[in-house]
Amino acid sequence: MDEIGSASPGDGPERREGPEPGPERRPGSEGSPGTAAGGRSPVRVTIAAAMILAGAVWILQGLGILTAGDSFMIGDPTWVVIGAAAVVLGIWLGLRRS
Repeated sequence: MDEIGSASPGDGPERREGPEPGPERRPGSEGSPGTAAGGRSPVRVTIAAAMILAGAVWILQGLGILTAGDSFMIGDPTWVVIGAAAVVLGIWLGLRRS
């Protein structure tokens, strides 16, 4: 008989270990349109930057380093803690992926 039409287990294309091949991705190409490199939303990055900046100001005021104006926050250690929390949350928000 002709063996062309018969197939036995193990015949066929060679099977490779590892993930299935997919479309190639370039670094920074993740995300949808309207997202910054790395899949981060520009709005979220802006909010994160504002949180970091505000937190830094609060830390400096709480430490008594930034004394411009007459603020109840100057020299109050509570604002050092609140500012540090804002900086940490801003960094987390800015680095977090979608």
